[in-house]
Amino acid sequence: TLNAFKVFDPEGKGVLKKDYVTQMLTTQADRFSAEEMEQMFTAFPPDVAGNLDYKNLVHIITHGEEKDQE
Repeated sequence: TLNAFKVFDPEGKGVLKKDYVTQMLTTQADRFSAEEMEQMFTAFPPDVAGNLDYKNLVHIITHGEEKDQE
């Protein structure tokens, strides 16, 4: 799952712009609906700059709890 996001993050920053994630997930392969996108961003809100921490998102999806904040 993490590798799927890394493809879109060639600089390895660990974050992707909310608008970019929305575009990719609503236009490619198994498309998300607007409601599904809203649910995802409610559960995993982007930061004030509009970035989604996809590493934390993947960790929560695969492990069921938030990473320790350092």
